[in-house]
Amino acid sequence: MAMSLREAAARLLCASLLLAPALACSSTSTALKPAGTSCGADSECAAGLSCLALGAFTDAGCTPAAKACSRVCTLDSDCTPLGPSFKCFAACDNTRSCGATQ
Repeated sequence: MAMSLREAAARLLCASLLLAPALACSSTSTALKPAGTSCGADSECAAGLSCLALGAFTDAGCTPAAKACSRVCTLDSDCTPLGPSFKCFAACDNTRSCGATQ
C-alpha cells in the first residue's frame, strides 16, 4: 500500500521534531576552555581555573594585557599541573598567576 503525500509529510515533520532538541543542544554547548586560553569570565574556564588578568610591565607601570584561563600561583612549581610551558608570573593587582611561556 502506497503512502500518501500527506502521510509522508507528517512522518517527516515528526522525525524532524524529534531531532530538533538534540541538534539545538549540541549546537549551543561549548567546551570549557583549557589553561592559557583567552577568556572573559571564570565560567568559561575548565575546572580549577579562573579567568585572570595577565600584566604587561613597562617603566610606566603595569597594564593588564589580556585575560586567560589560569590559576593563582606563588612558585613556578604551582603551575606544573597545567603543563611544562607554564610558569608563575606577577599580575598588575599584586597577585601571581600561571602563564604559558611558549
